[in-house]
This record gives sequence, C-alpha cells and structure tokens, in this order.
Amino acid sequence: MIRMLSIVLFVSGVFGQSSFPGLNSWTFGQTVGFAGGGYLISTNNGFRNGAMLPDSTRYFKINLVKYPAGINGQSLLTNGKINGHRVGLKISRLNYGIFEGRDVNNKATGDYSAGDIHVQVMYAKPSNSGRFIVGINSGLFLSQVEHKNAKAVTFSPGIVFKSQIGTMGLTLENTGVVFNSYAETKEELPSLIVASFKSKIPQTSLELEMDYTYPINTKISIIRLSGLFHLRNGLMIKGGTSTKKSGQMTDVSFVNNLFADMGIGLSYEIEDILIDINSYTYGPGGLVFAFGISVRY
Repeated sequence: MIRMLSIVLFVSGVFGQSSFPGLNSWTFGQTVGFAGGGYLISTNNGFRNGAMLPDSTRYFKINLVKYPAGINGQSLLTNGKINGHRVGLKISRLNYGIFEGRDVNNKATGDYSAGDIHVQVMYAKPSNSGRFIVGINSGLFLSQVEHKNAKAVTFSPGIVFKSQIGTMGLTLENTGVVFNSYAETKEELPSLIVASFKSKIPQTSLELEMDYTYPINTKISIIRLSGLFHLRNGLMIKGGTSTKKSGQMTDVSFVNNLFADMGIGLSYEIEDILIDINSYTYGPGGLVFAFGISVRY
C-alpha cells in the first residue's frame, strides 16, 4: 500500500496527472536531462513532435529510466527515410513493479504486476524548401493493473517552422480515443498543447529552448527552459528546469530547493555511438536517473 501511494504521489506531482500516467511519463532518457523540455533539440528530443524526424539521421536508441518507488521505464526508438518520407517507430514501457494482492477481508490473493506500454508509429514530410515540416505520431496505449486493463489509441500531430531567428514548433500531444479504462466514469487522455521555440546563441555552441505546455484537462500551464552545450571531443552538457520549481520547494534544505525540478545530463559521441547519462531531481530529495545509448546506422 505504501509503495502504491508513493507511485500515485510521484506521478501526480511530477507529471501533473493521475489518469493514464504512462502517456506523459518520461521513458526517453534525454527528456529527463531536459526536465521534460527539449522538444526541438535535434537527436535529443525523442520525436514527441513528429515533425522533428527530418532533423535526425538514422538512429537506433535504447533508454532505461529509473524512478523512485521501484518504477522503471524503457524505450526503443528507431527512425529512417523511405522514398523521401521520414518515418519512425517508438516502443515505450513503464513498469510499476510487483504488488501483494489482498481481498476485501485482507487475505493474500497472490502477487500481481502493473505496467503500461505505448507503441507509436511516426511520420513526417518537409516542404520543398525544408523550412516547414508536418508530422504525426499515432499509437496504441495499453495499461494493466492485476486483471484490469485500459486501452487507448493516441494521435499527436505536430508542425515545425524554421526561420532565421530560430525554430518554432507546435505539438498537440496525446489526443485520441479511450476504449477501456479502470474507472466506471468516462476518462479522458492527458492531452497537451506544447508551443516551443529553440535558438542557437550566436558565436557559441549553446542551444536554448523554451516550451510552453498547456494540459487541456487540468488547464495549469507549465513553462520549461532547457539547453544543450556542445563541448570539444564529442562531449555535450544538457540541463533544464520549469515553473514547477516553486511548487517543489520546502523549508527543509536550501540545497534541496536549489536542485528541485532540475534536470542535468552528459552525452558523449564517439564515431557512430552516442552515450547519455541524465538525472532529474524533484521535491525534497527525489531523484530520477536515466541511461541511454544511440547507434547511428
């Protein structure tokens, strides 16, 4: 019971949702380092905006994310080009762990597992000039707790426009249709409207991005600021934070408040291999850790 309560509090606090939590959870490691931002940063965005597919060369990516309370996330992602069309495939999984089952009389009924899986197919097509790109992610989301199941079909259209001052993007994330849910009442998907702007600072190797996220159901907007700095010899440093920082600060520790709602990561690229280590701190000492490896082919 304590472990399940920890999961509910973590999902509600960090992702701002309690229905279909696996949809907006972070299973792509570099999203952890950007504190949820980074929609437009090339090869580091997880293609949440499908229109970013043309900005990436062909990669096969594996990511592992470790949350508190024994929650683990994994994702596999690959992308390529077929007859001038950019396509991609992403499989995300969130494992909540093994729980001890009890009936109404508090008698043990055996252990059970809980988890989510999201399979997405992505497509993008740039304009002739390459400055305007339209993309879409379409997927099937499956969630299971003991013998109960929830199912939904998701759609996430996105557009990207490149200008001289920077790159602008708009994503309608995780819209769709719910087929089965755990609740008796009708549930809605945790859909988001995300407006993004990314620009490279002149005469530097620093890319900065700002994302405005508006959850359609809760209507509590979030602004995220993230950045990627390219060092020499294939090293990259990333980081991010958001306006949720003030809500995670406490009177317990100045150090904890300083690092609350902060993502940080380090990437190293050697030939065709990219290795990522990322972390995100939240609240009074909570930590999310992620590791990823990408292979260019």
